[in-house]
Amino acid sequence: MKRDLLIVLVLGLFACIALYLLFDIYVCMMGAVLVIALAMSLFIMEDTSMKPNVMVFVEEDAKGIRVRNKGNAKAVSVKVSLASQDLHFEVPVLEEDAAVSFPVPPVTEKVKVTTSFKNEKGDSFAKSFVLTPDDVEDEDILKPIFPIFGWK
Repeated sequence: MKRDLLIVLVLGLFACIALYLLFDIYVCMMGAVLVIALAMSLFIMEDTSMKPNVMVFVEEDAKGIRVRNKGNAKAVSVKVSLASQDLHFEVPVLEEDAAVSFPVPPVTEKVKVTTSFKNEKGDSFAKSFVLTPDDVEDEDILKPIFPIFGWK
């Protein structure tokens, strides 16, 4: 994708020079804004490709946990561990937007959960969560669907 980004920038530069020579500086600047917006879109697409985002939530009745992949790639060999209760779960493959529930003893206090998983290319990821009984899954419309630019 880096090559595509470079091609877009070089062609955009030539187009802006042509617009400057044929018309005027204002049309050239409008073209530059469009080229920059297109380059940013390509950069975001590159940054967010093949990234699973495995999240862990408490079930509504607090008698289980839900593991959900909110990313845009398959999560392979997902391992979930509850530290305080010494429970370990494994999921071979977790598709995009898929969720799996596991029964656990009722969650009454803070529980530390660690997850480790890989994407289809084999890149490893790991996350830690501290869950409380009121950490039920919510759909925050302002939160990005998948992490971009290192958002955590």
